[in-house]
Order: sequence, then structure tokens, then C-alpha cells
Amino acid sequence: MESLKERLEKNRKPNFWEKNLAKVFSYLGLFLLLLGLGIASYDYYFVRKSIKTIGEVIRLDGGGGKLGYAPVIEYFDENQESHLFFSAVFSRPPAYAVGEKVSVYYQSENPKEASLGYSWLAILVLAGIGIVFSFFGILFQKFLFK
Repeated sequence: MESLKERLEKNRKPNFWEKNLAKVFSYLGLFLLLLGLGIASYDYYFVRKSIKTIGEVIRLDGGGGKLGYAPVIEYFDENQESHLFFSAVFSRPPAYAVGEKVSVYYQSENPKEASLGYSWLAILVLAGIGIVFSFFGILFQKFLFK
């Protein structure tokens, strides 16, 4: 004869996470992977349509708190007009030194729209985490939650 505990366990309904953990992992992984690939393709087409020039780091913004430093880069377009590029990437220690020459990509129709190239860190982190989550989501679906 079954005990009360065995009967309750047999009739227990799985909660949300028991039913959907594998799907959440898979979909979140796929989303992060696609986001990383989307950033990579945006950067690729931006750089491909851009004009490459050499700019100079004129100052480092930030430094307060734990944020780090972001370079401010002066570059000249094909008409020899000066433009400033304010990087949104902060690092500690600074990734660039004042006076350092760097490659800058800008749009010919809008020279104020510029980039330093590919956002490798964001691409690799998002795609890497996406691959890991997708792998475990598939693994959970195949072996753990049948």
C-alpha cells in the first residue's frame, strides 16, 4: 500500500520552473546569440559604408568613481572639418592615452556619426553567453526534463 507521501508526490503538478526551465534557457540563449550577431552585422555594415581616417585622443573623460575613462577623439573628415567622437566605452585603466592616434570610421553623408570599429567585447560576451545558455537549454530538454 502506498504511503500518503508517495501518493502526494505522484499527484504533484510541476511548477512553472520545472516545466519551463529548459525553454527559458533555450530562448534566452537564442535571444542573446541573435543580439550579438545583430551588433556584429550592424558594425560590419557601418564600417563597410564608412570612410576610415586617423584621429587623435585629445582627452579622457570620466575617472570619477568606478566608471573608468573614455576617450574623446578629434578627427577630420574629407573636407578637413574637425569633429569630436565621444566614446561610450569606459575602462580602468584607460584603453587609450592622450595624444594616441586611433582609427575612426565615419559616414560621408553624416561625418558626426562615427565609430572606432567593431564592438568586439559586446559581440563576444553576448554571443558567448547565448551559446552557453542555448547549449544548456538543449541539454536540459534532451536529458533532464523529458
